[in-house]
Amino acid sequence: MSSFKLRNIFLPCLLVVVAACGPAEQDAESNNAAAQVESLEGSNWQLVQLTVPSGFAFVPEDHSKYVLNFRSESRLTGTSDCNSISGSWLQADTELRFDPFVATTSLCPPGSLHNNLALYLRDVSALSFRDGHMILTTPTTGIEIEFESRD
Repeated sequence: MSSFKLRNIFLPCLLVVVAACGPAEQDAESNNAAAQVESLEGSNWQLVQLTVPSGFAFVPEDHSKYVLNFRSESRLTGTSDCNSISGSWLQADTELRFDPFVATTSLCPPGSLHNNLALYLRDVSALSFRDGHMILTTPTTGIEIEFESRD
């Protein structure tokens, strides 16, 4: 058989094998790594931005005024501008919920993100990590609450 015919048979077969082994294996490994999220216990986070369904992102002037602290025994503490947050957190891999979730209702200065943050935190159902940031989402499409570590 000529080398031309062998090349015409060998190269397409090689491409099929490489395509079959490459991205699919990598995607499976990525999905397994994403599904195994470490416990949040003992971690502290501050708000980076709150994105709403229209795609608009609210960014706090002072990130340190919006904090979540994941304490032992599933206790949640934190601040939301001029208000306090408390409750319990329940995590199972990438699922997360706050139950109960309590926030004080002091009237914060204009520009506060407290009302929106407290409203959306009550409905959080999942978490993920992207570039070292914790991303919390709700069942409502388009809501994304992004936090960065305070540790």
